[in-house]
This record gives sequence, C-alpha cells and structure tokens, in this order.
Amino acid sequence: MRRNLKIIKNFLGLIETVFSSRRLRTIFGALVFFVCLFGYIFFLTEPGVKSFGDGIWWALVTVTTVGYGDITPSTTPGRFVASALMFLGLGLIATVTAIVSAKFTQNYVDAHTNEDVLEKLEELEFEIEKLKKLEEDELDKLEGLDSEIKDIKDKFQ
Repeated sequence: MRRNLKIIKNFLGLIETVFSSRRLRTIFGALVFFVCLFGYIFFLTEPGVKSFGDGIWWALVTVTTVGYGDITPSTTPGRFVASALMFLGLGLIATVTAIVSAKFTQNYVDAHTNEDVLEKLEELEFEIEKLKKLEEDELDKLEGLDSEIKDIKDKFQ
C-alpha cells in the first residue's frame, strides 16, 4: 500500500513537472493557435464545412493524426491547407511527445535513484546495528572468559 502511494505521489509530481515546463506550455499554445487558424482557413475554403466548430474539429483530428474521415477536403485550396496542417502537426506532436518523454524519464531516474539509495542506506543501517549487537555479545562473552581465566589462575596460584 505504501509503495502504491509513493508511485501515485511520483506520478502526480511528474504531471506537475511536465505541465510546469515553459517549453511544453509554448508548444501547447502554438498547437491551439494553429488548430484554430487552420480550422478557420479550412472553414473558409471548404464549402461542405458548415461551421467554424466543424473546421476546428477537422483541424484537431488532422493535427493529431487520428483522421476520422467524417470531414475531408474536397477543393484544391482545402487540400493545401490539409497538407500544411499535416506537416505542421507531425512536428508539433513529435515535439510534445519528446518533451513529455524526457520529463517522464528524468523523473523516473531521479525517483528511482533516490529510492534505491535510501533503500540501500536503510539496509546498511540495519546491518550496522546487527554488527554492533553482535560485537556487544562477543565482548560480553570475552569478559566472561577473561574472568573465568582469572579465576582459574587464582586457583592454581
């Protein structure tokens, strides 16, 4: 249970770290801007797109490479807009993926390195305590043997 709580705590810390990244906020801002811009341009160039919202939906589906196919370009300008958005989307999504992956890796390595070091330290502290106890027991035995030797010497003298 405690380990699960640590995992959840690490994950929440990771999410906070990822979204506090200035680069990632900039990329997300650019992504929202370009989805809105290309959605609007697509809405203007395609007669079959009935609303700006449909244009945004198409741009979002296109930029994320999902491509449902419910809205498709039928005019040459619409196809140019779609092509430009596809290339732009590949770059933006790849950048977001790279930043998030780097943050996950960094947080995982930091957390596990610290956990491993702390775990090893606890094991070493436990071993030191066992050795101290063993040393005390052995010293007590040696004192007992020393007193027995003195008693035996005294008997013979």
